[in-house]
Amino acid sequence: MRRAVVVSMLVGVAVRANATQQKAPCAGCTFEISSAATEPVPLVVVMHGDTDTARQRAMKWRAAVERKGWALLALDCPDELGCDRSWYKWDHDPAWVHEQVREVIAHHPIDRTRIYLVGWSGGATYIGMHLQAWPPTFAAAVIHGGGVEPLTSECPDRPFPAYFLVGDENPSHGGEKRLRAFFTACNEDVRWDLVRGADHAGEDAALTEAKADQILSWLETKRRAAPLRGRAGNSSNASI
Repeated sequence: MRRAVVVSMLVGVAVRANATQQKAPCAGCTFEISSAATEPVPLVVVMHGDTDTARQRAMKWRAAVERKGWALLALDCPDELGCDRSWYKWDHDPAWVHEQVREVIAHHPIDRTRIYLVGWSGGATYIGMHLQAWPPTFAAAVIHGGGVEPLTSECPDRPFPAYFLVGDENPSHGGEKRLRAFFTACNEDVRWDLVRGADHAGEDAALTEAKADQILSWLETKRRAAPLRGRAGNSSNASI
């Protein structure tokens, strides 16, 4: 059975109590949304790692998103399209991710200029691999405990800020640093939040509620930018 896609639209603590189940936008999806959400709100899209699920990873962000009054979409790598729990091993282009976001914004009040992509571990690595595909939909990314340089060398076709939450004792820290170097070479806005002495488990533990609040406050200032002249990015995913 395909694991669920979890979507929560949360507008303050009181909204959770009034949340109701809605018709899922696709097979295997689960929605929880409050009728109090009427004005467009930012959306945080979360991609899990190899050893957790969308529902588990959503729990790491839910309280902070709720305090902001934003929306949360946590995606499981789709079994029916050949994904075996690992985003970075999935041989599929990112169009599926964009499709899930489009389905959400077609039916719910989402601020299209403030949609943020968050990856943990293998999810972060998948984001890095396909970096040029994200800016047409997403305003910024969070790279948490993973990351490698993109499969192609072109800079994104528009500004695409990134917040890194990483530990220098992760065996894959070299990939995280190479991805940061790629962002820097493209003159992107990068926040490098290094947890010294942290291995992979330490990177995960570093995402406390206070840290999630801090990251969302950084994201809040970012809006999806228009394409820049002279940059030949990946245009396979049109802007939403």
